[in-house]
Amino acid sequence: MSTGRERQRILIVGQEPLARDDMRILLGSAGCECTVASSVEQTLATIGQKKFDAVVLDPQSSISQAADMISRINEFHPNLLKHVVIIADEDSDSEIKDLAERYSVSHVQRKFLLQQLLGSLDALFRPEALFPDVTHVARVISDSFRDPLPAGVRGSQDRSRRLLYAAGSLRVDLLIEPDAGSHRLALAGQILDSAKPDRRFDGVPVTLQGWKGSVAQVTAGEFGEFHVDFRFESNISLEIKIAKTNCITVPLPVMERARRSAAGF
Repeated sequence: MSTGRERQRILIVGQEPLARDDMRILLGSAGCECTVASSVEQTLATIGQKKFDAVVLDPQSSISQAADMISRINEFHPNLLKHVVIIADEDSDSEIKDLAERYSVSHVQRKFLLQQLLGSLDALFRPEALFPDVTHVARVISDSFRDPLPAGVRGSQDRSRRLLYAAGSLRVDLLIEPDAGSHRLALAGQILDSAKPDRRFDGVPVTLQGWKGSVAQVTAGEFGEFHVDFRFESNISLEIKIAKTNCITVPLPVMERARRSAAGF
């Protein structure tokens, strides 16, 4: 990780000596210069005495201590905050994720420590990673065109299509309706967070992309809702800018069936 460069200085923070030693050995084998600390006070004092490239925080079962630690780093050493990585256990993963999201810091799962920790730190050390542009591709988890028709029903005059996409805890609920007698379609959608139902998405930009680029752009309302009318294109996608450097791409299905619907089944 430090090949051809000055050794990266890592501060490892945690109450468990064995866990600290395991990480010190792992990072040391990758060429890092490691220092350890066990408390909030010791961590702040150590940061004040020496410059560090990153902080690895292992809260074990003490989520409150982790929150206090990050809050204090944010208060006294804000430039270091983006270079904090938190270790999460399975039983505390959701709380760690919430904490990491609140302060925009990285987190890795303990069970994948060997696979994820070095990669996460290496990404932080790359200059282009200061403001990484992360795009997640959402997957379809429900499609009304795939749902079986009720017994005895041979066809339907309903030409709308309902789709539900997932990207992590985020959900994008879509309804596509052809406009009878024209080549236009209406798309209504809503952005939701299954892990945080009260999360707001008002003002989030939503862009409809076609073959030649942007087809339309709108912003989500208070509850993540949005609406787009557009001329039929067979292959389109949505780009939802959740945050400055976090985008979700929603690849819509090929619209052939919707086009046949517009002409009637």
